[in-house]
Amino acid sequence: MLYIYIIIGTILLIFGLLIWLKRGNKEFSPKLSLKERTELEKMVEKEVKEEVKPKEKTEDVPIAEVEFSEPAEPKSKPLFPSKQSQPEVSRFSTHIDLENSKVQLSIRNGVNNFISEDYKVALEEFSLATESNPKDPTGFYLRGLTKLRLKNYESAISDFSEAINLKMKEPNALYYRALAYYYKNDIDNAILNFKGYINHESNSPEAYFDLGVCLKGKDKVEEAIKNFALAIQKRPAYELAYFERGLLRHKQGDTEGGCSDLKKAFGLGHLEAENYLNELCNPNPQ
Repeated sequence: MLYIYIIIGTILLIFGLLIWLKRGNKEFSPKLSLKERTELEKMVEKEVKEEVKPKEKTEDVPIAEVEFSEPAEPKSKPLFPSKQSQPEVSRFSTHIDLENSKVQLSIRNGVNNFISEDYKVALEEFSLATESNPKDPTGFYLRGLTKLRLKNYESAISDFSEAINLKMKEPNALYYRALAYYYKNDIDNAILNFKGYINHESNSPEAYFDLGVCLKGKDKVEEAIKNFALAIQKRPAYELAYFERGLLRHKQGDTEGGCSDLKKAFGLGHLEAENYLNELCNPNPQ
């Protein structure tokens, strides 16, 4: 009898151990709920995408754009204005008007604001000067330069004309009025004013150059070449004049002269000339 009890107890002990081991395995390998499994899958998917994304982005971009992109084509130097307006306005920073202190103060304030690029206040100050003394051309001239900077060309022309009518001693108003006409696309009047300025200032390389540009625009090639040559005569290192003359000479069939001018322009620092040298003057283009 005792033997039977021992056998039964042993069986029960073994069965209990089996149940305990089975439960222990479940604790170390827990089952996830549907919600938990879904969230885990989303997390894994997100991590995989973040790891793959940079690689995909690199593969989508052409190699030439990533490593071998060519530098931007050099921009040519602007043709206008050859005579900058800020140094011209700065000349009046110590303007003296012994007869009218209000004009003097307004001119000086206007110049300071122009230099600080506060053109609105500069315009107001120069307008005060013209109101304080309508017979003084200085306020009209400086207001015209301010309007030129603000691209109000029609009104600038009016102020320059008033300064000229008031017998302004210097001919610069003719030059800047020519620029205003040019920007306004009135090339004929721009040419007349540049020529008028040159009659007073025959040694100005900028004026000859700008006149040449206007003549080129009217397809007066020979006259334009002549004025570019005069600009070079007045300023031997005038790279823009060499560049423009080189293009026109080449257009006229003077390949040797045109290429010589373009080489000179490039040598003086006009980077865009290199493009035209390769296109027009390379005897063995690839």
